[in-house]
Amino acid sequence: MSDRLARLSSPLLRSLVASGGFGLIAFWASENLFWAAPTDQTTVPDLALTALAYSIAVAAALGGVIWSGLGGWRALFLGGAILGWLSEGVLVSTAYDAFPFQMVWTPLAWHALITGLAVGGIGRAGPRWPLWRQLAALVALGVFCGSFAQFWPLERGAMPGFAAVAVYLIGVGLVVPAANMVLDRIETPTTITWAYKIAWGLALLLWVVQGLFAPSVVRLAVPLAIAITLWSMRRLARADPQPSPARLPPAPLWRHGLFLTAPLLTTIIAEIGWTGVGGIEVWPFALVLSVGGGGLWLWLVGRAVWLSARRSRLPGT
Repeated sequence: MSDRLARLSSPLLRSLVASGGFGLIAFWASENLFWAAPTDQTTVPDLALTALAYSIAVAAALGGVIWSGLGGWRALFLGGAILGWLSEGVLVSTAYDAFPFQMVWTPLAWHALITGLAVGGIGRAGPRWPLWRQLAALVALGVFCGSFAQFWPLERGAMPGFAAVAVYLIGVGLVVPAANMVLDRIETPTTITWAYKIAWGLALLLWVVQGLFAPSVVRLAVPLAIAITLWSMRRLARADPQPSPARLPPAPLWRHGLFLTAPLLTTIIAEIGWTGVGGIEVWPFALVLSVGGGGLWLWLVGRAVWLSARRSRLPGT
């Protein structure tokens, strides 16, 4: 199978595989890991449609990363920010609720910080770290997400049992190491293919249609935030080129499999807390994550502005 993946010659096909792989990772991290447990309405078709929607949003975000040339952890975080605003401001309209707080929570606080930087970073780069560092990062992620899940009983009442949560987090979580194994073995295109163009076109069309049915000036916040992010990514990439997280050398399969440590710990800690504690208010988590995600985005944008201003002062530019 790895040989067949390596021989994929069509940039369009490789971009579709990359979008699907990163899309599955984002789907699990932004949906399953966030919600921690299935609801009574959760069905397999719903999960499949949600994964498809995330893959389309990820295709647009990945196209933005490729266009900018940005690499390293900044590509994961800022690409996750674009994913967050597309997910919360285009696929659904929660980014405009409690404005402007919802522009940070959850697009920057979860999609960028947890999905992009934590799950994306540990999943992609972790198998190439020293073993102790990978395991420490996975344990930290599992403990944090298990602790975060403690507020759900206050929101949803009675929570599902261990088996249902294990299937939802660990079983579905198999898509993360599986996707990373595939991503290791394809050469993600460095050019903008039709897959990325169509994804941006669909996002724009959906945003326009939603605006026609529910016109509001705050809807301009999402495209403005995405434009600022793309501009910043381009400036940061020019100043400090780094390897793309989509183009890393293959890692041993068993090192990818260790990722399941995180959902296993999340499941155990969540169930213990739901039984013994009964619920914790969400605002401390939301505050910490929002300050972290929002602050990191502002710092990167500010650095891009500073780099652009410095470059404009150089002779011959």
